Amino acid sequence: MELEAQSLVILRLLGGLFGFGVLVHAFQRFRQRRIARSEAAFRWLIGLAIAVICVYPDSVNSLVSMLAMERAAYGRMLVLLVLSNLALWFLLLRERGKVYLVSRNLDRFIRIFALSRGTERERERLQGTQILVAMPALNEGENIGPVLQRMPEAIEGRKVGVVVIDDGSDDNTAEIVERAGYSAFSNPMRRGQGAALRLAYDIATHIGAEVVVTLDADGQHRPEEIENVVKPILEGDSDFVVGSRLLGQREADSKFRLAGIYLNNLLINLLAGTRISDCSSGFKAIRVSSLAKVVLTEDQFQAAEAIIASAHSGLRIGEAPITVLRRASGESKKGRDITYGLNFARSVFKSWWR
Repeated sequence: MELEAQSLVILRLLGGLFGFGVLVHAFQRFRQRRIARSEAAFRWLIGLAIAVICVYPDSVNSLVSMLAMERAAYGRMLVLLVLSNLALWFLLLRERGKVYLVSRNLDRFIRIFALSRGTERERERLQGTQILVAMPALNEGENIGPVLQRMPEAIEGRKVGVVVIDDGSDDNTAEIVERAGYSAFSNPMRRGQGAALRLAYDIATHIGAEVVVTLDADGQHRPEEIENVVKPILEGDSDFVVGSRLLGQREADSKFRLAGIYLNNLLINLLAGTRISDCSSGFKAIRVSSLAKVVLTEDQFQAAEAIIASAHSGLRIGEAPITVLRRASGESKKGRDITYGLNFARSVFKSWWR
């Protein structure tokens, strides 16, 4: 018993020293202006609580009585364990909130930085654009050239501009775009298709375009069908239009992926209250004035998020038949069928929950 009492004294002493160390460390960080006033106060409170409880354990007796733990074996210890767990959960949620804010601010900074890197020549190319065609591209040097060659110059008397968002490619994608006479804006780091499209939407807003259309740079989508996708918006029938391979045509694909399309359609339509036949289509158009109502945060699988966010914002959602071909060359950046399906489902639930 005497040895146990000595061990408890040593533990209390170590705990008191630790609490005092937290107080001193927080003071030094605050004096050096490395933490905010609120953060310093929070650390002082934690350090003081640890020190007081270790030096004077009876300070928690009133709490033990409130929880009716006086007669329980090690009742005071159990109460302290509960308090420490609650404190840890509070700190975890607090840090997650901080990470979210940092991530959101970093996204804004990168987009502003990428937009500011545009040259005067690129701005001249896009001047007067009413329909902006935006293509995210990652190492699509072998595929993007033929796609750019088939871009329309105007649709229903409205000038068509083209911008490629080079998402950190390490091939000659940006060079091919420049040689074709189109604008290429480059992300300073690889961020994903969704993040690239947010930059494209910033550009569309910045140049005062009326409609922004997105399609893949790998040759799966036909530029000749851009008019079909934007027409419901130009005629005032829709604010957001999804190109549907199920209403149009598609080259043979794996049965697993086709089943995934139907399953995703069912899931998204159930959650968002929509009636879309191809919820995973990257060929879509949106009225630029509607972008301010739609909150988009996904860095990769944005198709589902765009539909759910548009439905939540009350946009009029339409569809147009399109043709989806196989990639001209190379492999998809979205991963294999199972990986893609799981990530897409995660994006659906995350977007709906938000």
